[in-house]
Amino acid sequence: MDNLKTLFSQLQLFELKYQKIEESSINSFNIFSILRKPNDEVNLHSKFIYELLNPNGTHKQGSKFLELFLKEIEIKLPSLDIAIFKEKFNIDILIESKPSVIIIENKIDTQDHSNQLSNYLNTIKSRGYRDENISLIYLTLFEEEPNEESIRDKVLNITYSEHIRNWIESCIKEVATIPTLRETLVQYLNLINKLTHQSHYKGFILEVKDFLLKDNNLKTILNIEASIIEAKIEIQLIFWQELIANLQPYYNFEFSNYNGDRNIKQSVDRYYKKQKNRKEYGYEYQVDENLYFFIELKNNLYYGFYFLDEDNILESQQKRLNSIKIDWEDGNDWKYSDKRLNFEEFNTPNVLDLLDKVRRKEDIAKISNEIIYLIKEYNK
Repeated sequence: MDNLKTLFSQLQLFELKYQKIEESSINSFNIFSILRKPNDEVNLHSKFIYELLNPNGTHKQGSKFLELFLKEIEIKLPSLDIAIFKEKFNIDILIESKPSVIIIENKIDTQDHSNQLSNYLNTIKSRGYRDENISLIYLTLFEEEPNEESIRDKVLNITYSEHIRNWIESCIKEVATIPTLRETLVQYLNLINKLTHQSHYKGFILEVKDFLLKDNNLKTILNIEASIIEAKIEIQLIFWQELIANLQPYYNFEFSNYNGDRNIKQSVDRYYKKQKNRKEYGYEYQVDENLYFFIELKNNLYYGFYFLDEDNILESQQKRLNSIKIDWEDGNDWKYSDKRLNFEEFNTPNVLDLLDKVRRKEDIAKISNEIIYLIKEYNK
């Protein structure tokens, strides 16, 4: 036990060291996060990535950035006679180099809608492209899979945390002698590192790695791995229990899932112990005929309205939903909590705040108050 205390004390010192480096860093100024929300996938990330990939972009580097991107994701095009589009056929980024084509769907905090990726494939096929010449890329922060299960074996998953970060680093090396362009890329890289929690990442990882390889430190850490999983389960269960306790005086939410689980405990266990076999789960409440309010978890917590039968939506119901003054995600009738809760990644300040009883109470109160507000607004 004393060895374990010593080990944790040393790890805390490493964390404190890099936290202080982060706080004092001159890289804290970032023009991208000033002008746009850091996770704005449409107006920030897709636009900037498109501009870099475009051989005719204002960077004046021709196809250099595109070639580095293709090298990073290990895709070869038959030629660099390329047409590149943004938001064509609603596709975030489309790269055409006949007979090949690359579809890039960019998802940071949102999720793909039902049949969205299949529709893109069918659209591209209708233009004469064959299956074997179509690359369908699903770009997320941490290699999240598409909702549409039937399409997953046709998707190439790439991430901001690895592929985009590596690509931008390569681009920076290529333009090292062009100050304005270099510094713009450096700021974008800093934003990616912040989004993927990799600020000063390499230094911290290397220092901890060297420490774990000493004595029996690694063995000690591996012995408590199961306890860490149980702690994650406990934190998430407490969150659900307190959230539903806040809502029950107003609305009778019931457990709901797509795994066939009997209760929230089974779903949370599955979430951390059987990652590949889990699906969304949470709670739902019937608001109106054919209309439910759901609270679900995939990676982040999200909630909103859904129709059980989308072919039988009453005009009056849709009118009520449209009248609710709220910023929904992508024009849908659902949203993420204002303070994003990513229970999968877990090691984020927002989720770790749930360890503190006072902060947890405040965060859950904000979420439950918003849910109560949304249902009341509909019922008006």
